[in-house]
Amino acid sequence: MSKMNMEAKAMNQTETYQLIIQTARRLFMEQGYRAVSTRQIAKICGVTQPALYHHFKNKQTLYVAVMQQTLHQTEIDLNALLSQFTTFQERLTQIALYMMAHFEMDMSQMFHDISHELHPNDQQQLYQSWIKAFLTPVENMINDGVSKEEIKNPARMNSTNTQLAYMILNFIKSFLEPENTARLTVEERQTNAEEKAKLMVEIFIYGMRA
Repeated sequence: MSKMNMEAKAMNQTETYQLIIQTARRLFMEQGYRAVSTRQIAKICGVTQPALYHHFKNKQTLYVAVMQQTLHQTEIDLNALLSQFTTFQERLTQIALYMMAHFEMDMSQMFHDISHELHPNDQQQLYQSWIKAFLTPVENMINDGVSKEEIKNPARMNSTNTQLAYMILNFIKSFLEPENTARLTVEERQTNAEEKAKLMVEIFIYGMRA
C-alpha cells in the first residue's frame, strides 16, 4: 500500500471514529444509555457493527469515550472563558450561558447512566474528568473573585470554595429545560440561553430584594 493510500485510510478511520462519537453522543443524551444499541448507532452512521467494534470494544467503551471527549472539550472551553473574561459577574454569566447553550440535554439522565450503567472504575475515571471540566474552573473563578474582593470569602459563610462551586453548578443545572429547549430553533435557543443566564446571575448575585 502506498503512503498516500495509507494516509487516506487513516483519515477515513479518524472521520469514522468521530462520526460514531458524535452520533452516539446525540442518541445517548436523547434516549439514555440503555435504550441505545450499537446496531442503531452503526446504522445511522452508515457503517457495519464490526466496523464500529473496530473502534470500540463494546457499548460501554463507546459511552465512556463519548463522555471523556465531551468533558475534555468542556474543560478547554470553560478555561478559555476564564481567560477571556475578568470579573466574577462576567465569568459567571459566560459559564451559565455556555452550559445552557451546550448542555440542553438532560444532564440528570447522563448522571443516572454513569451511576447505574458503568463499571465502578469507569465511574471514577469520569468523575475525575468531571472535576477537571466543571468543578475546577468554577473553583478558580471563585478564588479570583475572593482575591479581587468581588465576592465574600465562603469561609465567612461557614462554607468552602468547593461547596460554593457545587452550589453554582447545581443552580445553573436547575435552569436547564431540555424538554422545552428541544422545540426551539437555533436562534431561539441562543436567545433563551442568554435570557436565562442573565436572570440566573441577577438572582445569584443580587437576590430578589426590591
